[in-house]
Amino acid sequence: MVPELLCDGPPDAERTIVLAHGAGRGWDSPSLVAIAEGVARAGHQVVRFEFPYMVRRREDGTRRPPDRQPVLLETWRAVIDALGPDGLVIGGKSMGG
Repeated sequence: MVPELLCDGPPDAERTIVLAHGAGRGWDSPSLVAIAEGVARAGHQVVRFEFPYMVRRREDGTRRPPDRQPVLLETWRAVIDALGPDGLVIGGKSMGG
């Protein structure tokens, strides 16, 4: 299942940069927001998403450990499949990268 995608920058940009959050903070962490805004100002589209455990944390407020690696990789694959591989650059902060 494709997670919700948060997009910044021009949707028709030559490059799309996908950023994943670290273990402790979601897509709205100050460092990830600063990176996304800076890259978008440079003319690239930036796409952020949250792993399933972070979505659940937002829903119920309960801190929990990150999902196991198979779930993290499955989530990455779903995002990449949804966006298509052309012009795609992936990265993230700490665990997300």
